[in-house]
Amino acid sequence: MIIFIYGEDSFRVSEKVQFMKKAFLEKHDPTGMNTSVFPEEGKTKLDHGQIIQSICSFPFMAKKRMVIIHDLIATTKKETQKLWEEGLSRTPESTIVILVESTESKILVKKSLFKKLKEYADVHFYPFEELKGNELVKWVQTQVQSLGGNIDRHALRALVERVGSDLWQMHHEIEKLIAFSKKKPIDLQAVDKLVHASFEGQIFSLIEAVSRKQSKEALRLLQEERWSGANEYRLMSMLSRQVRILLGVRAFLDKQPYASKELISKELGIHPFVASKAIVQVRGFTQDQLLSTHKLLFDFDYQMKTGQIQADLAVDFITAKLLTDK
Repeated sequence: MIIFIYGEDSFRVSEKVQFMKKAFLEKHDPTGMNTSVFPEEGKTKLDHGQIIQSICSFPFMAKKRMVIIHDLIATTKKETQKLWEEGLSRTPESTIVILVESTESKILVKKSLFKKLKEYADVHFYPFEELKGNELVKWVQTQVQSLGGNIDRHALRALVERVGSDLWQMHHEIEKLIAFSKKKPIDLQAVDKLVHASFEGQIFSLIEAVSRKQSKEALRLLQEERWSGANEYRLMSMLSRQVRILLGVRAFLDKQPYASKELISKELGIHPFVASKAIVQVRGFTQDQLLSTHKLLFDFDYQMKTGQIQADLAVDFITAKLLTDK
């Protein structure tokens, strides 16, 4: 069995992986001897031979094995793809392979290895896109209840409006609100007192400050988010998204210098407000600066997930690079 867990919502991706791992350990592997995670601690690369050997090995005094592999699709190069295809095709019924991917869904589904593995028998998919609208509201309500709290509808709406779809931050805010409310329903007053606008709402201000090389303001905004409990992985994700948007706008304006925000919004599939902000911000960066920053973001994302670099240092380094590049 091969299971894909992927999508932009890294909170629910992580939650799903941990849920499946916990359930497997309780049912099949209480000693943990038949559960493997790759890359292993202290390592950064996926060792083909070691992983395939783990997949094909018989369980030790158990009926099942579980092998969890992070970012296999994203990191596989063309010259090694056939090896992975052949190796994964030999997955025995006794092994559950979980492929966890942090790459954006629209990029992941275009990867040839992803397309090939879709053809295999007994393959299952769990995509997690960012929650929006009523789905987000329902998730927040359920999360509050699962953590032993209650929330009134006015507070619920205010909480969703302020935090948005950042579920790492939302989880943190919910825990904080439940502790503050002391078994009473969370009300609007509590939200007003404890929850400020999310980093998603301030990302434009941060990038604008960076594009103008306003170091003090950019670092102030970044530190303010950390004091509020913002998740470093989410900060990196937001920076990555904004750099990708700026890259798209920069490329479009290089071809059509007088393109309107409406045209850019339509062509790039972004909101007109986001397009208008990006048009102003992109003037502070060259195409080469954005490309080199995008590559660093990808490298740091992988290093953060494999323990090579602390998440806060990666965020600081990227911010500093954007501020100092000329």
